[in-house]
Amino acid sequence: MRTMPLHGHTFFELLLFTRGSGIHQVGGNHYPANERTAFVIAPGVTHDARSLGDAEGWAVLFLPDSVSINNQPGLSLQDDIPTGLLFDLFRQPVLQMALPVQLDDASYCQNLSLLTQMERELADKPLGYEFAARSALQLILVNLARCAPWLSPVNTNQTRPSKSRDLISVVFRDIDQHFRDHGGLDLASKRLGFNGAYLTTRIRKLTGKTYGEWTIERKMIEARRLLANTDRSVADVATDLGYAEIESFVRRFRQHHGITPAAWRRATVGRSPAR
Repeated sequence: MRTMPLHGHTFFELLLFTRGSGIHQVGGNHYPANERTAFVIAPGVTHDARSLGDAEGWAVLFLPDSVSINNQPGLSLQDDIPTGLLFDLFRQPVLQMALPVQLDDASYCQNLSLLTQMERELADKPLGYEFAARSALQLILVNLARCAPWLSPVNTNQTRPSKSRDLISVVFRDIDQHFRDHGGLDLASKRLGFNGAYLTTRIRKLTGKTYGEWTIERKMIEARRLLANTDRSVADVATDLGYAEIESFVRRFRQHHGITPAAWRRATVGRSPAR
């Protein structure tokens, strides 16, 4: 990328910088590229990375043949993208989207962890890895939506994006803190001060999944991390994730990945040259 001249794409591209510093030219403007800085490059927008200096990080390309919504290309053309905060990230005027996203500490750390885990799972290709990667990618986009400056009502008369983003931040922070706990939606509603039905409906509308579904996603991400990076037993992993019975954990894991936790661990560890 550093050697490519000014260019554009017919698809979205996500850049997240993790170290060093430099300059990233997007849409004719120059922006600092430092640790915790992300860019969402819209289709047709030109960018130039030749002045990035020693900045390093990740790039994710949303190629039309690999991203679909309802079996149709979903993130190549903005008109095809559904509404909701998760997708509003990609629906803004291209000049707005050129603005860099400065991630807060929590969002940055989680995105870095998710990208690292995605890289390993895509390299190892254990059974169910496609689902695992897409789930991690959804959480990465949620974190970006929480911090994206173009979803703020600054200089507009709109208030919904800010309120929606605040709700998403509160909900996903709660999930990160309590995904191991028992009680689910009922206790979450009490903690957050929302009616359970409202919380379910609103989060589904904004992100495509309910609070409970996102909690399960978070459990599964942690499960895969523990299975791949530790020698803890499946029973211990189940207990750590808040499952009262190992059978419930195994059943849920199989539903999500089409394979048991033990088999997933064998496939992952066996294929990774680093282990």
